[in-house]
Amino acid sequence: MHNDFATALLNADLPVPAAIAGHPGRRARFNVYRNNVRVSLTEALAARFPVCRQLVGEDFFNAMAGVYIERSPPVSPLLTDYGDTLPGFIEGFPPANRLPCLADMARLELLVQQVLHAADTDPLPPDQLQALLADPERLARQGLRLTPACALLRSNFAVGSLWLAHHGEGQLKDIRTATPENLLLLRTGLSVRLQRLSPAEATFMACLLAGASLGAALEHSLQQQADFSPATVLQRLLEWRAITGLVTQGEAP
Repeated sequence: MHNDFATALLNADLPVPAAIAGHPGRRARFNVYRNNVRVSLTEALAARFPVCRQLVGEDFFNAMAGVYIERSPPVSPLLTDYGDTLPGFIEGFPPANRLPCLADMARLELLVQQVLHAADTDPLPPDQLQALLADPERLARQGLRLTPACALLRSNFAVGSLWLAHHGEGQLKDIRTATPENLLLLRTGLSVRLQRLSPAEATFMACLLAGASLGAALEHSLQQQADFSPATVLQRLLEWRAITGLVTQGEAP
């Protein structure tokens, strides 16, 4: 009974459960409740993925959301958590193939929310970093503990430029969607900033986020770009107060 009720509740094409169908009043209330649930879940998805919705239009987004709701019922009582698996769903949703960047845009929108709501941390005191910079040999063995309000996305599409354009920065007509972008996301104040990175810079950041030492991160990046310098990335991390501690190689990050 419970499974039939839940399944029918999320799928408008299924008949009202037999235990309810024989009672006209209950059947009517069930249909109203079913509609309200689907509307609420669709609105929750629209709130979490506003740029995706703008890219495909309201009708397409609502239809896609309806299929997603049927296949992926909520696992949390919090509507704000609903939709974590939408990017993977989009990849396997044939009608979305006409906009190949849509899944990565959904991933970006999830990361923006993750970074925006991450815990606050205190930045590394400047004197500790100054002492480290004065000792290059020790510096190479050191890893950086980064704020949880920091993330990296590597995409085959210009999702960062599209996201910024939908937030008033840049023109959609100037964006070549098929251009790969590597994006560093960092929270500053109450907003999330997106910074485009070169492939080597993205490799450097990926290594740091994985807990590698600065020396190891640099070595991997130099394999990708022989003249790579981490100065720009490190300077940005300092400016945005993203470095919260130091981790000696071999210690837990």
